[in-house]
Amino acid sequence: MRTALLLILPLTACTTWDPPAQDPSTVSGILEDPPAEGTGWQVPSRTRDERPTVTTTGVTTGSPNPSAPDPGTGTGEMPPAIDLSALQIVEVHPDPAGKDGGLDSPEFVEILHVGSEPMLLTGLEIIARAWPVVNLDDLGLGATELAPGQRLVIRRHASVAELPAMTPEGDALQVTLVSSSGLRNSDGGVQLRAGEQIGDLMIYGAAQPAPWNSAVDWLGPAAPAPGSGVSLCRTGMTDNDDAGDWTPCSPTPGLAPMIDEGETTSTSTGDPGTTGEALPAEVVIVEVLSNPPGPGNTEKYAEFIELENLGPGAVDLADWTIADSLAANASGIDPLLYHSGDGGCAPSTCLAAGQRALIVGNLYTGDTGAALVLMTDDTTIANAGLAVTEPVVIRDGAAVIRSTYRAWPDPLAEPNPALTEQALTRVDPSAADSPAAWSFAAPSPGN
Repeated sequence: MRTALLLILPLTACTTWDPPAQDPSTVSGILEDPPAEGTGWQVPSRTRDERPTVTTTGVTTGSPNPSAPDPGTGTGEMPPAIDLSALQIVEVHPDPAGKDGGLDSPEFVEILHVGSEPMLLTGLEIIARAWPVVNLDDLGLGATELAPGQRLVIRRHASVAELPAMTPEGDALQVTLVSSSGLRNSDGGVQLRAGEQIGDLMIYGAAQPAPWNSAVDWLGPAAPAPGSGVSLCRTGMTDNDDAGDWTPCSPTPGLAPMIDEGETTSTSTGDPGTTGEALPAEVVIVEVLSNPPGPGNTEKYAEFIELENLGPGAVDLADWTIADSLAANASGIDPLLYHSGDGGCAPSTCLAAGQRALIVGNLYTGDTGAALVLMTDDTTIANAGLAVTEPVVIRDGAAVIRSTYRAWPDPLAEPNPALTEQALTRVDPSAADSPAAWSFAAPSPGN
């Protein structure tokens, strides 16, 4: 886990602020409270002479330097600016258990990058009733890059005294605002905006005033309010702008949601613990053999990808998929079918915390060790087998990216398996997918 840097920088109308060279991932802003509800709620104006105090803590999420070219393009060009069609609101937590906005009970809104290309957050605004407008440019994050599959989490605490030391979850970009005005518990809405461009939205509890006019942007009744201690989570990647997109879930800021059983299909079968709710599970790619020993025409029978469940809960991999591209509609996306072995929990495709699973083609001839073995629906993995330098992408049943291998700006970066018949293993299973996270080792499938 990358360590956090804490800076407190007061901003005024006469000053500007560039993000620190250490690359922020979490930002806290003391923002203006919205108008009183009795006066009729409107989107707060963006007044340039009323700037927030900003607290930044963080981990690297991409270059924060507006003049720095994108190293992945090779053209010296910046990544494309904000594309709201590639951003989806995926979780809203308006009524935490305990004090709303307290030290251990922040409200939050979570946004997922569902596109296939990195993008800058220039111009992005989050409008949530009754928060102040969260403007990423005003917080100094307009030049920060959000990667495909990465999450943006906006937390709200009631006061600076109730602002905890932040530990980022996974690779999420986290923004914390401090405001005495919180999300409405029983009826409210969230919308994404960039200038005149309107993006994703959701409403809950009851029909809302502009900018959530149900006759224009939202179809049918609002999603039911989730209640105390419960979030509303998106049920899949399809965006219908209606209540069917949303279901109650356990709060998981910065992580893939764990949908409550009985409401919709869940990817979790974890131990319910003391709350009756499934525990989250973090599944990562830990070993890849893309260039096995032997002639090229037989490599497909020995290629494998190995997964590890870092826990704390168990997870059913029955509706997960594997691909060799970050694109959501990539060719050759394979389902994961049970072949053999035991993942330590039921059903047969369930993987318990601490257990490993192998993904292989259906004519795999190599060792399997003690792993749960899942096969593709043909003789190769993904699109015609694993090319030595192409990525591997694991998605869950909601098509959310859960782990990657070689999803790097430079696909030819070292360590490159083209000239070796060794496997690549993740040195630290919890490390982010970058060249430094991988090392050559003798293949050890299932061990």
